[in-house]
Amino acid sequence: MKAIVAVVFAVLAGFTLPAAAQDKFTLQLNWFHLADHSPIYMALKKGYYKEENIDLTVLRGSGSADSAKKIDLKQGDLGISDAPTVLTAISKGADLRMVAVVFDKAGNNAFFKKSANIRSPKDLVGKKIAAPPADSHRVLWPAFAAINKLDPNAVTLVNVKPEGKQAIVAAGEVDASFDLYTSYAIWEKVLGKGNVGHLLWADYGLPIYGHTYFVNRELEKKNPKLIERFLRATHKGWRDAQANPREAIDAMAASVPGLDSESLFNTTPQIMDLCITERSRQHGIGWIEKDLMQRTIDITFAQNKPDRPVNVDDVFTNAYSSKIKPLK
Repeated sequence: MKAIVAVVFAVLAGFTLPAAAQDKFTLQLNWFHLADHSPIYMALKKGYYKEENIDLTVLRGSGSADSAKKIDLKQGDLGISDAPTVLTAISKGADLRMVAVVFDKAGNNAFFKKSANIRSPKDLVGKKIAAPPADSHRVLWPAFAAINKLDPNAVTLVNVKPEGKQAIVAAGEVDASFDLYTSYAIWEKVLGKGNVGHLLWADYGLPIYGHTYFVNRELEKKNPKLIERFLRATHKGWRDAQANPREAIDAMAASVPGLDSESLFNTTPQIMDLCITERSRQHGIGWIEKDLMQRTIDITFAQNKPDRPVNVDDVFTNAYSSKIKPLK
């Protein structure tokens, strides 16, 4: 009997259970890799997704509208997009819900040469402004103009490919271009340091949410714990990226060939300005305030009525809300 027991223990001593298979999870970015995506790579580097048993795939995006479309079509698990674009998609029947906010205030912005003599929204009157056809700035421009008592038709909007925004301003073909505030360092690289002027719409009466994380509701029904685990790991990445933005940018650059890590690092002050607010300090990274989401809905559809009603209680949830507070 002792011999049998000894054999059993010998077998068990050399036997290890196979590791549990990790859950595959696909994140659909809103655009090519920018500094606000670096916390994801910080979380990858630190092993936070592995700790949550997640095998993460990150896909480059082609714009917020495309990101919303792909998640609605279940071609990814979670997407990044600005709140107005997600709301517009929902109004057209997309089965989406926002589960965390990235930019606690919107990064909608106008860039121009300092020599353009633009100092406030009223100085945009009569100007030619570049903006891609499906850009969120075009959706929000009528509301922003109304807030600032401007005729939205008092500017000429010029179609441009997203990657051509800086070049068309540098060439003097337009007076300004709508682009996210987080692109500041890219504009400096093209126009030169000290030559970039900008108007951040949040500073001129546009109180709305910016980029958010959102999912297809079917995933919520099937596997809410997977969403919770992804966000827990990601929020840790945001915490660490705030503490060491250089390390976060370097982690992303190591995974994505061809990135201009210095320019991306130089945009981190703008990223943190949009992400870290009194709300996020009080409630934690990613938390969504109902009243501000309602204002975001109201402004999004102020000039263009939704195809179907959009109820604030249906478009977001704080069920996965982070308890991670930003650093002081």
